[in-house]
Amino acid sequence: MKRREICSYCGGDFTPTRRGAQKFCSNSCRSRNWQSKQRDKNKNQALTKLNNEGLQIPKTTTGEKMSLAGVGNAATGVAVVELAKTILTSAENKPATKRDIQELKTLIKSQYLPIKNLGKDATGRTPYYDVLTGNLVYLFSPVVHGKR
Repeated sequence: MKRREICSYCGGDFTPTRRGAQKFCSNSCRSRNWQSKQRDKNKNQALTKLNNEGLQIPKTTTGEKMSLAGVGNAATGVAVVELAKTILTSAENKPATKRDIQELKTLIKSQYLPIKNLGKDATGRTPYYDVLTGNLVYLFSPVVHGKR
C-alpha cells in the first residue's frame, strides 16, 4: 500500500514520488509556498515597532560596517586620483586660486587706471587707461559688493 502525504501548501493529499523528501503535491505548490514565504519576510522587515508614546519608529537596519582597511583604501584611491589630476592637468587648465585672483587684482590696479569721466561701452565694459602702453582699453570692472 502506498503512503499518502498532505501537501504543506494547499493541504491536499498526494502520493510522494521521492522517498519522503517531498513536501508538496506539485511544483506549483512548492513555488507558491516559497513566494508566500518571501512576501511574509518582506512584510516583517517593513513592519515598525511602537515606542512608548505610540509613534511609529522604523526598524534599524544593519548595513555594511566601516572598517579601517576600507577607509584606508578609499583615502588611497582619492590620493591617487588627485595626484594624477595634478600631474596630467596643464597649468593653463588648472582652476584659479585665491592667490591667483589677488595677483590679478593687483595687476589691474597697478597697470590700469579707471577713467571716471567716460561712460561704459555698448557691452557694459568700463574704460581704463593702460599705464604701460598709454592706450584706452575697455575691461569688465570687478564686482564690488554686488555692484559693477
